[in-house]
Order: sequence, then structure tokens, then C-alpha cells
Amino acid sequence: MGRRGSAMELSATLLVLLHLSMNVVDEGYAVNPSCTCLRFTSTYGKERGTFSSPDYPRPYPARIDCLLYTFVAAPHQIVELVFTDFDIYKEHLDCVRGDYLKVYWEVQGPGPPGAINERSAWAKELCGSRTDAPPALYSPGPAMVLEFHTGLKQNNATGFVGTYNFIDRRLFETDGVRVPGTECDNQFSRSGNRPTHGRLYSPRYPSIYPNNVRCSYHFHARAKERVKVVFEEVSLQKGDISCLRRADIIKVFDGRDTNAPAIAMLCNELTGYEVLSTGPALLLQFTANSATPGQGFAATFHFQPPPDSTAADSDRLLKLSFGKAFESLGPEVSATSK
Repeated sequence: MGRRGSAMELSATLLVLLHLSMNVVDEGYAVNPSCTCLRFTSTYGKERGTFSSPDYPRPYPARIDCLLYTFVAAPHQIVELVFTDFDIYKEHLDCVRGDYLKVYWEVQGPGPPGAINERSAWAKELCGSRTDAPPALYSPGPAMVLEFHTGLKQNNATGFVGTYNFIDRRLFETDGVRVPGTECDNQFSRSGNRPTHGRLYSPRYPSIYPNNVRCSYHFHARAKERVKVVFEEVSLQKGDISCLRRADIIKVFDGRDTNAPAIAMLCNELTGYEVLSTGPALLLQFTANSATPGQGFAATFHFQPPPDSTAADSDRLLKLSFGKAFESLGPEVSATSK
């Protein structure tokens, strides 16, 4: 191969030896027989483990055919990856040729945990600068695989470095009762000894939600109580500021069903938004139909005691003053990341 080829082979060999000294590394099931697999199954007592591209922070070599980073957590955990630096040469807009990093997380199935093969479908392709990479990646299950590939041409891109962590997935369980026969509908009732507050999440949160899904979250408080929902984080399909034609959207209805007045429509990305029902029932409907799903949403709910007479009189005055306009569509809320 010549001196340049020999130097790249030596660089790759040093990389593997470095990872052998820090992590559990083995040859696993691969996309093709030439893949090298670096396997991460523990943080070894540290809060977070680390991973990086070959030779980082120097430019990575060309002609890396297939280098797999396989992260395997316990069955009740998910994988969190955070890039602290990211610089992969962007040869094409779609990141599927030249230099790229592919993300696989639908890796459950036959074979050892984290196994992928030539039939495995990737979830994301990443390339470009730090602004092109997501702040964090979360697997929906206990494994995630990154495939690093570089093209024929050497460039000055330095690659990537990041940290990984294994998180208990039970931290993201919705505090409702799943409606039988549905994929993601939940009931939240104030009856009996059920708590007056709790949490709710989009499917698979904090990983990306599936497309072609509709989830209904039904809230039923006691008579004269009101329902408050606080959206701590919303990260849906990115687009313009209007929510009216978005494929991924959250609608909030001030009542038991979609015939009730819509008091909010949420899309894109936002934080810290609150909605409050005027009565004891509230319906939150999450619809996702886009081909580019986001992370979803995390929210809290609270069943609040009856308002004082002043607040009740104010509500009645608004209804008398504005008539049907008071019951028409509520605020449309959207924020786009910069």
C-alpha cells in the first residue's frame, strides 16, 4: 500500500490498543466481515464513559471501511450518548456517502445484545460540524450502535469525542393507566387514592418517537377541580413557526373529547409552557405523522383544588363578555431552534 497506507494501518492499530486498555472490546456481529467492533458495557465506576474517533483530536484517517461502537446496557436501561465535539467532513447533504456516522438503535433480536447485520436499518446519519449533531442521542432499548465510515480522500476533519451513560428507563414511565387495546393512550384519574400529580411522556421518550402514531392522554379530576399540565420540554418535527399544518403536533382540549374547545396547539420546540382546564376534564392529543420525528415531550400534570370565588367570577365574566370567541381555538404555540 505504500508509506501512507502503512501509517493509516498503524494508526488504526494504536486506536484499538488504546480502547482495549479502557473498555471491553470484542469482535461481534457486524454489518460486513471487515467491521471492527468496540464494545462498551460499563462505565467502570465512573459517572460517564468516553469514546472517540481514531486519532482524535488529530484528523481521522481515510478509508475506514467500518468501525462499530457498540453500547450495551442492562435490560432495564437505555443508552445516552453526548457529543462534546463533532467534526465529520460533509461531502453530501444526506450524509450517506463519503464520511459519515450512522446510528442504529433497533438492534434487539437474535444474536448477542447490540448485534447488527447487513439487513439492519439505521435511524440517523450524521456528518458536518457540531451544530449538525444532536445534543444527545438516546436509545429506545438497551443497546445502540454507531458505524463510522470514511471515504477515499484524506481531509482535516478531526472526528468526534463524546461520553456515554446507562440510564434507568423507568425514570421515563408515564404515571397513567394504559387504555386496553391501544398503543399509547393513557387515563389519569383523581379517584380513590391516586396521586394529585405525576408525569407523562411521549412514546419512547427521551429517544425519538415513532412516526404514524396518535396518543390520547385523558385527565379526569374531581368535581370543581381543574387540571394543569406543564410541558417541561417539547421537541417535535422542526419547521416554520406555524402549527396549523404541522404533521407532528400536540393539541389540548378543555374537556373530555375533541369536541371540547381547543385551548392550545404546540409544535416545533419549546419549554415551560402551561395549560389549565376550566373544569375537571382535559384531553391531550399527540399526533406524529412526519418522516423526521423529534424527541417528543416531557410534562407534568396536577389536579388542582377549586379556584377561589374571585377566579371563578373572572372566568364567568370572560365567557359573558366574549361569548363563543372564548371557547374558540386557544393559543398556537411554536418555537424554532436557532
